[in-house]
Amino acid sequence: MNEKPLKIALIQLTRIGDLVQTMQAARQFRGENPNIELTLIARKKFAGGITFLLETVFDHIVMFDTKDFFAKKSLKDAQVTLGNFVYDLNKNEFDVCVNLSYTKSASYLNSLINCQLRLGPYRNEAAEISINDNWSQYIFSNVLDHNLTPFNLVDLYRFVLGCQDVHTLNDDASYVRQKHIVVHPFASQKKKRWGFSKWSELIYKLLKDHPEHEVHIVGGTEDQTEAKRIIESPALSIYTERIFNRTQDASLAKTYELLLTTELFIGHDSVVSHLAAETLTSSIVLSLGSVKPFETNAYSNKVINIVPRNGCYPCKTTERCETLPCHSSINHQLVAQIAHGVLGGQEITEKYLKTNINSFQLDSVDIYGSIYNSHGLDLLPITQNYKNIENVFKDFYKVVFQCFLRDHDLNCSIPEISRETAAKLNHYRDGAQYLIEIYNFGVKFSNKIITECEQPEPNINTINGFISKITELDQMASITRKSYPLLSGIIDYVYTHKANVVGENIHAICKDNLVTFYDGANLSAVMLEFIDKAIAPYIAQKPTMDKEV
Repeated sequence: MNEKPLKIALIQLTRIGDLVQTMQAARQFRGENPNIELTLIARKKFAGGITFLLETVFDHIVMFDTKDFFAKKSLKDAQVTLGNFVYDLNKNEFDVCVNLSYTKSASYLNSLINCQLRLGPYRNEAAEISINDNWSQYIFSNVLDHNLTPFNLVDLYRFVLGCQDVHTLNDDASYVRQKHIVVHPFASQKKKRWGFSKWSELIYKLLKDHPEHEVHIVGGTEDQTEAKRIIESPALSIYTERIFNRTQDASLAKTYELLLTTELFIGHDSVVSHLAAETLTSSIVLSLGSVKPFETNAYSNKVINIVPRNGCYPCKTTERCETLPCHSSINHQLVAQIAHGVLGGQEITEKYLKTNINSFQLDSVDIYGSIYNSHGLDLLPITQNYKNIENVFKDFYKVVFQCFLRDHDLNCSIPEISRETAAKLNHYRDGAQYLIEIYNFGVKFSNKIITECEQPEPNINTINGFISKITELDQMASITRKSYPLLSGIIDYVYTHKANVVGENIHAICKDNLVTFYDGANLSAVMLEFIDKAIAPYIAQKPTMDKEV
């Protein structure tokens, strides 16, 4: 007799790219857990165009748009409509509800759905954000406003769902690759979009060097004018018969079909790059502006990601930038030469790059290749430039959080760094030691509160005194964060974890806080050990205080 399937609702209310990544994580989860019934809850304007993909993974798809609730322009009617929507959802009797979108509306929806287990952000009885599971706390504290996340979003979603292994798509040999190059030169923001002239120059060189190939420009209907402008560039006038404007019939389903038989995709970090990953199409992705490639790289081991080395990259989404220096860092000839190698079936290695591209063009970018490993998708540098301090910390955080949250040991070689980066790391050594001391005091004061609470007649003034001390420690951690911002991954995670401790009284809360402070001290100690090993060849080290509690 078959067991009743576990009913799981996944909430993903953000954009199309996030929906594709959610689907990719859900597909892997389903591969490990076949006896489940998956329901996706998404916004109609994002999910509507990719239902042909979503239906391959989800048993049910519930689509809505916020405007649906205000069709009659009355708050009372909207409340009734929303109530009916939630009532219909709850007829499914979900066992688990997982919120993978970190928006205000998604957290409220997660709290309205009846279920036995709730993962991701939701609202408690006081309408405050609550997050119970560790990986959702990590996303909330380390992904939303950070540039130090070493994990791909698909893998983070997998970790939230509880996937253990990596499951990848198999190449379908029934699709014959044509001599097509699909180009997507558009992006949602100007700072993420390479300039018009650069795309024209790239397409010219591609068509000149590959006379048997065609270029197909894809995008939305809103991109038709820009696509026409590129095609009508004077430099491309001799190649118009080999350039096709696909924005006029701009459905994502047709773009997907085109990519199935395409030899190479070139574009920005966008939904089309994720569709290229779904079709296992070799891709060259240009990461510009606020794009964080380690998080959002398309989930495929056939991606070359070109990343500018500008100190201001990646910028924040809200930051204005008129000069766009990161755009100038990526040369069209560099992209064309990498494309030439991919189309020629050559492996893009450091030797290939140095043989075919001048050092001036290579020095302004980092070039990564995507690979699968034991924890998921990773970006490995092809160009062996010295790592900057931000990328060094990404390597450290990858090992620290895999070990701490998944109990997975990763081998991490000591990064190659410059003497300048070693000096910066040496500065952070002091910050890691401060954190160890702060969190050790947190353990100490939590223990004192627990001990006092267990007395026959606890002294409330004594307890309040120790609580004040813990509040001071939180303030000291905040100050340390400002002085040592690259330690924010640990500080923000510990703060978020402590803020979500659940307990009926001070005694229970302090028992959980004790463990949290202990974990914070050990996370900081491991980080200090990594820093010591990285700077050892360059700097005589200072004596180290006790690292563990």
